Amino acid sequence: MKIIIKGRQFKVDDNLRTYIEEKILKYQSFISEPAVCEVVLADMRGKKGGVDKEVRLTLTLPGEKNPLYFCSRTADFIGSIDLVKEKLEKFLLKYKETKKIGTQFPTKYYQAKKEEEQAGEI
Repeated sequence: MKIIIKGRQFKVDDNLRTYIEEKILKYQSFISEPAVCEVVLADMRGKKGGVDKEVRLTLTLPGEKNPLYFCSRTADFIGSIDLVKEKLEKFLLKYKETKKIGTQFPTKYYQAKKEEEQAGEI
């Protein structure tokens, strides 16, 4: 998985960069390989302060039509990163289960339907 970290209107320091990579690389086993994860950090109000530290995570998965988008805003970047990580974790667990199980139409019913068609019952 390729991780791209950008800062909007400021430079991202190395401590924050390693923290983000550490949190996101935990979920590398859930995602197939040519995936791209883009993290954009923004300080919306600048020096005024407040709840203005925003983290946007865009995850492009292979085989999916649209990229996934997660966004969170708190008073500090660490809190925003943690909230986005929780949202990502929740989605990836659900994504992994759907990939493991497959469609909602189980194969045993599909096989039974095919056998009935071949036997001329339908």
